[in-house]
Amino acid sequence: MENFALQPEHLPDCHALLADCVANLPDDAYSLAARLAWAGIWDEDCRVNWEARLAGAWSVGLRDGDQLLAFAWLTQAGELDMLYVAPWAQGRGLARQMIQQLEDAAAAAGVTALHAWASHAARPVLEAAGYVMLRPNRVVRDGIPLENWLMAKGGWQEPAAARSDT
Repeated sequence: MENFALQPEHLPDCHALLADCVANLPDDAYSLAARLAWAGIWDEDCRVNWEARLAGAWSVGLRDGDQLLAFAWLTQAGELDMLYVAPWAQGRGLARQMIQQLEDAAAAAGVTALHAWASHAARPVLEAAGYVMLRPNRVVRDGIPLENWLMAKGGWQEPAAARSDT
């Protein structure tokens, strides 16, 4: 297994892995419509958005040969923005390994107050890594509501101006 820093040319494979992960979530967690809205499509707008987000982040990808197993990134503002492990590679501690690597990189740069918007699947992984749930959250993508949770570690607190009742 190889550990590597993500580059823009890896992003189409990352999006495909994200789409596979989201497609494999159980219906009782997210409806088919919600999963389709979450995964979205890989197009020019998505590419531009992801490249901008990746540019301001520490990142890690894990692959076995040419096959992407997992990827994650943590923004320089302390947000765990992406964390995905291929469905067939889950249960091996890859998410925890990536979280630790990203947190170590952030800590070396002085960033220790961390947060994430966790899905049903990510919440237990983040709780095991020491994150605590601050509040439930709802986002709307393509008119479809998606439930998640704001989680934090290292003393991060949500700015009062960012809070909403949704």
